[in-house]
Amino acid sequence: MVEPTHEKRVKSIAIIGGGPSGIATLYDLTRALKNGTSMYGSKYIRSYEQRKEVAFDKIVLFERNQFTGGVWCRKTRGNFNSDPAVPELSLQKELTNPDNIFVKAPISRELKKKLSSSSFNHPIEVKKQGGEPEDLYQWKSSAAYEKLFTNVPNKYMSFSFDPLSSKQLVDLELRYKKIAGFESADDVGNYLDDVLRNNDLTRYVRRASNVERVTKLPTGKWRLFIRQSIKKTDNSVDLWYQEDFDAVVIANGKTVPIVPSFKGFNKFYEKTKEKIWITLAKSLKDPTKLKKAKKILIVGSSVSAVDLIQYAFPRNLDKPSVFISRRSENHAGRDWADFCTHTRGITSKPEIDHFNAAEESIVFKDGTVEKGFDTVIICTGYHMYYPFLESDYLKSHSNALKFYDYTFSIDDPTLALVGNTYAAFIFNRVEAQAAALAGVWSGQKQLPITSVQLDWYNTEFPKPLRTYSVAEHFIRPLERYFLKGRKNPLDVEGKRDHVADLGLSRSNLQIIFNKIRRGELKTEELI
Repeated sequence: MVEPTHEKRVKSIAIIGGGPSGIATLYDLTRALKNGTSMYGSKYIRSYEQRKEVAFDKIVLFERNQFTGGVWCRKTRGNFNSDPAVPELSLQKELTNPDNIFVKAPISRELKKKLSSSSFNHPIEVKKQGGEPEDLYQWKSSAAYEKLFTNVPNKYMSFSFDPLSSKQLVDLELRYKKIAGFESADDVGNYLDDVLRNNDLTRYVRRASNVERVTKLPTGKWRLFIRQSIKKTDNSVDLWYQEDFDAVVIANGKTVPIVPSFKGFNKFYEKTKEKIWITLAKSLKDPTKLKKAKKILIVGSSVSAVDLIQYAFPRNLDKPSVFISRRSENHAGRDWADFCTHTRGITSKPEIDHFNAAEESIVFKDGTVEKGFDTVIICTGYHMYYPFLESDYLKSHSNALKFYDYTFSIDDPTLALVGNTYAAFIFNRVEAQAAALAGVWSGQKQLPITSVQLDWYNTEFPKPLRTYSVAEHFIRPLERYFLKGRKNPLDVEGKRDHVADLGLSRSNLQIIFNKIRRGELKTEELI
């Protein structure tokens, strides 16, 4: 193939987020060559850069924390978690709206004027008092907690371009005999650090660089406003600068928690916060505290609820002291999480109607009342939320956040999404998105016309994307955009039987949960 002459070939790319999605994207984009070939499998590509054979001139990955790894980052999770237990409740705003619990850093007219002459090497310094809302309520910490282990087999927590070796897999099996096939969160975080080092990717990464705003310019480029928070001995400062790119990859994942707006919650929390441990799951550091709790309410019944509940056992199963408030029973029994939360020792309750501060009780929608809880954990999921995208842009581009093939913005082919859990979060799924971006943005592959993309979005996107159909309905459609030499990430040794592997893993998770529940296995012995 010859170098494409397509006038819309992207030359500079910003990747927002340094977790698995951002790292996968960084790898595939840096391996794309102008001649339509992917250097998939190559650890070093500096010689290709020196000869100007790579497809993209500039690629920058922005990570808002000091460390990469996203949810798996050891330095931002567990005891390092600095997120508040609950949002700012005194604001009296609708908490279900993420705009009301995520605080953007203000950009004054004066600062914006100064930013016009700023750059990465010449930022604008803004002094701070310390403890500003934008530093407290941007939910930067990882939702992973101490003692967390994966719920996906360890070989699918690695990329096909840098797989765990047979020896590494055997070592994991030997270390974690009681959770065979899985691994600790620390292992995943360490693996991601290794991927960056092994593949010479760290030089593209800017840490402690929070993308506060992204706006579309009349020229067609994207302008990013970046804030770096620097702590000094006597005060704190923010270093701001702006930088323009041809394309933007949203890879920040789900970090802003969904917080239900329960009637009476604010008063209940203020009255009982000294004697009832009330927290979002997002802010929970150490779940082993649950074992000492006398009466627990888990709000939400998804996988995160199951992960946490197991740390509350063993306890008396005939006198249940663990309660789950669930929104619906419509899907009960479809998955291992449903089986685990519908078992002896756990009491199911419907949605919460309101909190009664005067009685220190919780009233459910079936009219039942419970009191005496000493622990309430809210794990109701996370928003697909991109606070950096300007509201004016989103208002004028109604299809901007509709992503064709789960990846390409229908309104703008230079905006893309990689990650977010449309289905089981196996690392190979985001690889496919990254590989497709490399093909399209290098100008070698073309997306269909907008009407075709919209038709797909309206007919295919609403359909549930089950784990067993990830390869067929998610990865294979993206494969047509791959560059020459880029393999299907599931069509590699050891991963072709992923459906059976993932199905067996769910059965194993259920077995582990019930052993813990019955006291046959102790959580402190798992990892």
